[in-house]
Amino acid sequence: MTEFTGERVIPGLVDADLLNEHLARYRFAARFAAEGCAVLDAGCGSGYGTAEFSQVGSVTGIDISSEAVYHARENFGRVAVRFLQASSERLPFADGSFDLVTAFEVIEHVERWPELLEEARRVLKATGVLLVSTPNKAYYAESRGAAGPNPYHFHEFEYEEFQNALYAVFPHVRMWTQNHSEAIVFAPMSPAAEVLEAGGNAVPEQAHFFLAACSQAPVNLNEVYAWMPSNANLLRERERHIAKLEGELAQKDHWLRQSLESHAELQRAHEETLAELKRQNQWAEQLNQEMEERSARMLAWIHQLEQRIAGGDREIERLNVQAHELEADLATRTAWGRDLQLEIDRLHAYREQLEAELNAQIGRGRLEIERLNAHREQLEADLAARARWGQALDAQLQERSQQLLELGAQLKNVEEERARLEEERRLIADSKWVRLGRKLNVGPEVDARGADRE
Repeated sequence: MTEFTGERVIPGLVDADLLNEHLARYRFAARFAAEGCAVLDAGCGSGYGTAEFSQVGSVTGIDISSEAVYHARENFGRVAVRFLQASSERLPFADGSFDLVTAFEVIEHVERWPELLEEARRVLKATGVLLVSTPNKAYYAESRGAAGPNPYHFHEFEYEEFQNALYAVFPHVRMWTQNHSEAIVFAPMSPAAEVLEAGGNAVPEQAHFFLAACSQAPVNLNEVYAWMPSNANLLRERERHIAKLEGELAQKDHWLRQSLESHAELQRAHEETLAELKRQNQWAEQLNQEMEERSARMLAWIHQLEQRIAGGDREIERLNVQAHELEADLATRTAWGRDLQLEIDRLHAYREQLEAELNAQIGRGRLEIERLNAHREQLEADLAARARWGQALDAQLQERSQQLLELGAQLKNVEEERARLEEERRLIADSKWVRLGRKLNVGPEVDARGADRE
């Protein structure tokens, strides 16, 4: 069930008088609703009032709150009644759609209330009527008393301001005041007719609420209207209210007795506190004397402390200078450390590269060793074969060497013969007979080097 917060009237969650006060406006509005007309209830709230028009034609109730619309559909849904979520400042209907628009206790809840009036005029037919109500600002503020302003109201009206606002939009406005008045009712068990004497209170400043009928056409209705609900019994409600107040008064009397007893207890405690305070004052005087003596000693100690602090300040200044120097040195070392780290990182990367290359070379070396071992085995096999061939060759060489020795001996003999012949040729060439023959151009010409020339 929707919770009653004071923003909307919800049947079953408010007392009967408050509900009848709001329901009376819809009973009054029924006089403007002819059979078959189209009615719009703007700001319908929980929907109890919208359902009052279900017998006159098509009825539409709108409210900005989805929770209120859901409650209205669940509790007051009828065949000819529909509920929609919409803003009274932006009505989702075509021009001239309705014969009657009601906006009861809505305009004070709307921040842009002039737009509500403009929208109502737009959706009304040429002879349609807007019924709009609002509480009298002066009376409403007084009735709320200590509760203060209603937190759900944006703007409240006094009579003249409300009337001028309506005339600014509609050329024809008829004003009523609404008051919750006391009545004395004589009712037979089976009444044949109803007779009502109601002069009404037409003084605007004293009214509880204002209600106006606004239209583009003249509003002819101009009568006093009073509605006496079947469950209305103002005296009974007042008696119940008085009984409730008496119960609250008894509770307050009980609280008052408790407060008086608490006050007496507090008074006794106060007197005891005063006696204790007197003792504390005497103790405070002794303490003040001691404090003066201690203050003198403290001042001397403070003077010594100030001297030590001055020395400490000088030491702090020296340390600050040293700290600045250390910070500068640290910054330099930090920069050097960063450079060193970069170099270390580069060397690590280079080492990883060398390790990778070394591993690759080791792999290649292993393959080369395997190849060389195979080659060595091949060479050893070749060497063994060649050793065997060498042995055979040595035998041949020894045989050839013997032959060469023999040839050498023969060659020596030939050389000795040749030397002998050369010597003979030289002797012939140097002989006087041969020289005479050359002069006479007779005989062979012998060269001393052993060559004959013709």
